[in-house]
Amino acid sequence: MDNDKIIQELNKRFAAPLPEFYKRRIIFWKDEEREFIDTAPAIELANAKVVALDDTNNFAIKKLLTSDDKNSNFLVHCPVSYPDEENWLLPIELYSEDYRADQISTWIDEMGMDKNISLRKAVKSYRKFFKTSGHRTKVARAF
Repeated sequence: MDNDKIIQELNKRFAAPLPEFYKRRIIFWKDEEREFIDTAPAIELANAKVVALDDTNNFAIKKLLTSDDKNSNFLVHCPVSYPDEENWLLPIELYSEDYRADQISTWIDEMGMDKNISLRKAVKSYRKFFKTSGHRTKVARAF
């Protein structure tokens, strides 16, 4: 997915009305494959601040989100993942939104599949099959 499309989609999500009782929107951009590690921090959004998670700043980002700036919208780029018991940001992630822009997520959206972990793993394990657009079209018809 190109940067312009990513920016457009993220700006649209940040501009959407907030759910009841929410004062701001926090989106965690999951990028375990590290496809956007160079481009994500340079992205500028109309109504959100962009921060990048790395191996050493997870507590600093938690402090930023929960104490230092409680009013701004945030996009948190996550090219690293932690087990739940080591994830300082897990409580925030649970009430926030996820975003993915990798190829697997694009295919899942294209086919109209539910965005859950088991389907994601299945599509990822059959990556060679899903590279063919005709195969994705046939699967999309089944949904």
